Amino acid sequence: MGKEKLLLIVDKAKQGDNNSFNSLFTETYNDVYYFALKTVKDETIAADVTQETFVTIFQNINTLNDPVAYPAWSRQITYRHCLQHLKKQNREITVDENEDG
Repeated sequence: MGKEKLLLIVDKAKQGDNNSFNSLFTETYNDVYYFALKTVKDETIAADVTQETFVTIFQNINTLNDPVAYPAWSRQITYRHCLQHLKKQNREITVDENEDG
């Protein structure tokens, strides 16, 4: 998705437009899921993390001050949910040093 399109969708989602939030979900689902999968290394947990991430995003999108920050903000939320799941399982997180974010 282009940067301008993402900014427009995030801005409209912040204003409470459910169609824009659905678009945001559709357009960024794979990014969230594959980041979670790379972090937790389990498809079921990654799916749970992805769902929890989008619930958190939906509940807190209005707190995002700058739509440009959406990708980093959503990744941070995803990472926190990954940590919560891994702590429940007493597993360690391995992070690729070359990974962005």
